[in-house]
Amino acid sequence: MRIATSLISVDQAKKNLDLEIGSQDSFETVKESAQQAWEDKLNIIEVEGATEDQLVTLYSNMYRLFLYPNAAYENVGTVEQPDYKYASQLDIDACDTSTSNETYADIEDGEVYVNNGFWDTYRAAWPAYSLLTPKHAGEMIDGFVQHYRDGGWISRWSSPGYADLMAGTSANIAFADAYLKGVTNFDVESFYESAIKDAAVASPNNNVGRKGTETAIFDRYTNTETGEGMSWALDGYINDFGIANLAKTLSKEGNDEMNYNHFEEDAQYYLNRAQNYIHMFDANVAFFQGRSSSGEWRHSSEAFNPAEWGYDYTETNAWNMAFHTPQDGQGLANLYGGKEGLIQKLDTYFDTPETVEFPGSYGGIIHEMREARDVRMGMYGFSNQPSHHIIYMYNHVGQPWKTQEKVSEVMNRQFIGSEIGQGYPGDEDNGEMSAWYIFNALGFYPFTMGSSDPEYAIGAPLFEKATIHLENGEEIVINAPDNSKENKYVQNLQVNGEDYTNTSILHDDLAGGATLDFEMGPEPSDWGTKQTEAPESITPAATEGLSAPQPLKDLTDGLIDGDEGIAIDSENDNTNLLFDNTSETELIFENNTPWIQYQFTDKKKKGRMYTLTSGDSVSSDEPESQMADPQSWVLKGSNDGEDWTILDQRENETFKWRHYTRAFEIENPGEYEFYQLEITDNGGHRSTALAEVEILGYDGPIKGLSSGIQNLVENLDKDGEFTSGEAVYALNLHLTAVDHYENEGEEEKVVDHMEGFLGLLQHQHDNNLMSTEAYQFLKSNADYMIKMWD
Repeated sequence: MRIATSLISVDQAKKNLDLEIGSQDSFETVKESAQQAWEDKLNIIEVEGATEDQLVTLYSNMYRLFLYPNAAYENVGTVEQPDYKYASQLDIDACDTSTSNETYADIEDGEVYVNNGFWDTYRAAWPAYSLLTPKHAGEMIDGFVQHYRDGGWISRWSSPGYADLMAGTSANIAFADAYLKGVTNFDVESFYESAIKDAAVASPNNNVGRKGTETAIFDRYTNTETGEGMSWALDGYINDFGIANLAKTLSKEGNDEMNYNHFEEDAQYYLNRAQNYIHMFDANVAFFQGRSSSGEWRHSSEAFNPAEWGYDYTETNAWNMAFHTPQDGQGLANLYGGKEGLIQKLDTYFDTPETVEFPGSYGGIIHEMREARDVRMGMYGFSNQPSHHIIYMYNHVGQPWKTQEKVSEVMNRQFIGSEIGQGYPGDEDNGEMSAWYIFNALGFYPFTMGSSDPEYAIGAPLFEKATIHLENGEEIVINAPDNSKENKYVQNLQVNGEDYTNTSILHDDLAGGATLDFEMGPEPSDWGTKQTEAPESITPAATEGLSAPQPLKDLTDGLIDGDEGIAIDSENDNTNLLFDNTSETELIFENNTPWIQYQFTDKKKKGRMYTLTSGDSVSSDEPESQMADPQSWVLKGSNDGEDWTILDQRENETFKWRHYTRAFEIENPGEYEFYQLEITDNGGHRSTALAEVEILGYDGPIKGLSSGIQNLVENLDKDGEFTSGEAVYALNLHLTAVDHYENEGEEEKVVDHMEGFLGLLQHQHDNNLMSTEAYQFLKSNADYMIKMWD
């Protein structure tokens, strides 16, 4: 029996059969061809020192990884002149008029890919494609970008078209990460547009985009009116991190052909948004939990139970979301009072058993609950995806041996058995659990997705030797000859023959071929425990224990209700609608040159950026609505409402979509009581429409940063990073002076002296008085302090 399928028509299915299986093909030739295709994939990784069960598990995971996603395009041409088309499933509202013989879906050109749940797969499956098969990864990514080119959005869960499933638009982070790792053979311009649209545009229905965006952009969190809103928010911050670093890279590359000159502003804006997880952290219970639109926490401190499932948490509970900031380990530690607090939180997490007694909003026990209990590693719900990165949080707090210990336990206990029905601890969604196993068997894991310098966290390899045959002809060889269940702790690591002590390794250091030699032993060691050896974080180490991250915030937020802000406009309209934290309301001015003024009545504020959000009520016709968008404007500041200073000026700007929030950096920032936006032109309409305006700035500098940097200097000295005690003394003396000016609030002197500190650092490094690692570490912290005080 010969069978073929088609999503286009029965006639196309017959044609597919003729194209793919010729009359001369037999069952044996088809079988041999399929076997060879799979062997080509499975032979990418070879291992030594594995048991038969381990080999079955490894290659079953490889097989499962490469089952997804699926090509949904078909050749309507010939072998010699292929013409690829697909039956589009990308209508926002599903088609229901197809017959049993033919689809009535639109037939589109293109090589589309489908069937992927990015909520699951962004964590490990897509990084595996980027490392193991980068060329095919780019082809698959472009197949999903086809969703945007033809349907206006990339599916967040393709099945095969748009579907209201799971939380997060995690193709954003998956594909940004791939590009940053050198996978560039896809339409990055269209992808970037799609990611910005996900992050900055209110979606037309629940099947596409991010839920709750109408208010979440302005509140900085997704409220409880959105189901599982907290999970939507935390995954949104991770996706914003990827967008920020992709924008940063595209800015450096130039990309003039993209005809877009706002990458630097996007990078700054979205990196700040990636730190907004602070707004979902309830310090009273020391967990993330949901908040209402008015800001109240879902549960009071007395009623809160972190073991309860559902409500704000997608397929999990508060314990398994307590560490959901892989982009900012130091910032997370600060929420818990510092690294010691995060260590205590992690240890308690792994010591507190899951009992399945609190099903919460699910109303009954679901399989994820039973599986999480049966993992038997405390609350560690490894059987489902939100917990997959948590083991590696120990690398951030100077205890990598706990990462190694727990990776070893998972690998040796959770994937046991090689018979059908065995071998997986829980959900294996589209290759995600399989990819987790593959990475951890090799000894590293993509902990921080979307970094500007992509890296992998180092764990503990499973096999005595593993070889990855890279697509470029190079090899990654991982040697761990003394590896065993007992010898699970890293004693030393060499990369290409050189000692290596960082607990993360750059993708570029692996992708060109590398040899990793692990020395393993039965007891924890001090390998990777220095402060310079932790993975990168958004938040610098100098803030340790001082303060939660302080991203940009809307300086106008809530002030009008508290009589501390006044908004007026040129038409004496209801200007407050532009400051009400929702894009569902808007203001329409009956001319093309209106002005909007905001007064801070409590004290002067220093805006760093501002956002404008387009409206849509001028016309149901989108091009006409776009004509009413502001196109050119001047932003001014004043301290008396009469004498004005130009802060920023724009010409010929566009808003591609309705309810689209764009951020602009203020070229000449300063502290002002009045801010006035004067629109000098729109797109040609008689009216001008806006939905929202924000003025973004910081609450103020974090006090104690100079002392924090002093602590770093002292720890670096203890770690042997200086060759001269006099160098340490000079740095501390300089920082003592800065501390005085900090306490006095003398901004200019703080900035001047910190710039002098940078010069002193450079001098000491040039004269070999400190290591390069120490210099880079201290410089990045000093740069942060200057930014916060300038």
